[in-house]
Amino acid sequence: MALAACGGRGPTQPAAPSPLPSASPTPASVHPVSGVVFYDENGNGSIDGGEDVRLPHVVVTMGGRSAESDADGSFTIADVPAGTRPVEVRADSLPSYFRAGRLPTAGVPLPEGAKVPVPTVLPIAGNRPNVYLAFGDSITSGDGSRGLRGYRASLQSQLRDYWGRAEIIDDGVESTRSDDGAARIGGSLAAESPGWVLIEYGTNDWNLSACRHVYSCFTITNLQSMIRQAKAAGTMPVVGTIIPANPAYVSRLPAERNAWIDETNAVILTVARSEGAVVADLNAAMRHETEDLPTLFSDHVHPNDRGYAVMADEFFRALTSPMGARPASQGAARPADTLAWSVNRQRPRSVRDLRAWPSARR
Repeated sequence: MALAACGGRGPTQPAAPSPLPSASPTPASVHPVSGVVFYDENGNGSIDGGEDVRLPHVVVTMGGRSAESDADGSFTIADVPAGTRPVEVRADSLPSYFRAGRLPTAGVPLPEGAKVPVPTVLPIAGNRPNVYLAFGDSITSGDGSRGLRGYRASLQSQLRDYWGRAEIIDDGVESTRSDDGAARIGGSLAAESPGWVLIEYGTNDWNLSACRHVYSCFTITNLQSMIRQAKAAGTMPVVGTIIPANPAYVSRLPAERNAWIDETNAVILTVARSEGAVVADLNAAMRHETEDLPTLFSDHVHPNDRGYAVMADEFFRALTSPMGARPASQGAARPADTLAWSVNRQRPRSVRDLRAWPSARR
């Protein structure tokens, strides 16, 4: 007590027990998962006989890990955590019009040698998968090319190399205009039941005196009609812009023709995309190929083999790229409210105006 009164320390407290050392977390068990991305033509989620189309460059995700399919549609995700894992597909990596099918859930690790099937589908109802209807005028039928093969033979070869299967049917009719196309496309779709239709129309519309200005011509209305008829029939439309006229034929083709083509194409890009159609910008592709446009032509409007090869490449890009993807070199379509075309002092200011204009003036 005397020590305490003089400032000495009181009784000592027992030391707190040291915390027990924590156990190290068990590393997650991860395993490689392989699979294949395929076109599931009947939509049942399984790879059946005859379903030979494989999709490259599609991003597949499981357990937060991803991989991209190769040229054969195959992929391997190296480190998927163990457990029950749903398969996911990144939608913006799918080609135009494709969407994920009945995606499976897989137990990881997989059985030895097993592969995960990743189905994709197209909304083509009962139409024929992998069949492409080349629909248009004499450019579609290949005038000016060797053997009248046009763009079709090259495109079919590219699609077969890429997908595994493709058949292109020639439905080009010489000297026809877009109004002829709008009138006959329904019968062609019913006769062939294609999964896809490649629409190339508008070049011959210029031959009518009414088609000296964009909004005094029926080109836009008729292309819009063809898009809608195709979609109503369960066929996926790909709309080609009007290719340039050969500038070497100045005496026969005044400069105003290419000016009309450029103006019409600006509206085609806007209207086609507003209708949800894929666009193959054939005009931009040919201009990007060379500044010497006459080297792409056999006469005033028909391409030669080189010109048709450019068209084939652009249709291929449109079919295989994700919806709406465009090379930076080809620029982007101008939105409807920036279009400055005017006829009879009228100016469309929206997609609604563009839709309403042609039907009132046909």
